[in-house]
Amino acid sequence: MRILLDVALNQERGPVALSDISKRQAISHKYLWQVINPLKAAGLLTATRGTRGGYLLAKRIEDISILDVVNILEGPVAIVPCIAAPKTCERNTFCTTRDAWHEIQDKINEAMAVITLKQLVTRHHERESRSGQSYDI
Repeated sequence: MRILLDVALNQERGPVALSDISKRQAISHKYLWQVINPLKAAGLLTATRGTRGGYLLAKRIEDISILDVVNILEGPVAIVPCIAAPKTCERNTFCTTRDAWHEIQDKINEAMAVITLKQLVTRHHERESRSGQSYDI
């Protein structure tokens, strides 16, 4: 999410270079590549090549949720293994605790689905205005 937030905050000046993201977010280039490629493949980012190349958001910030990003990078979230793969437990059809875990999982997914990149951008600007500091270059 920090990578997408960085791009959202800086793309108005053109494509955001990986090296700039790395510096601002204190994330290694190696790790950035591991995260950027799936985000690009999923259609959240576009890349441009060349000396002024970098990354831009491919979707509107209100259309990107934390749940989208987690599902792209981590796969579906499962608080316990039997939620994602019910056949891994022979008790799955009658397990009362699995039902409770499933309810909790649904609430977690709902919470992640409603928090969008737009909300994070708004929160960033609010926090920035309260502190009087800017981390934009």
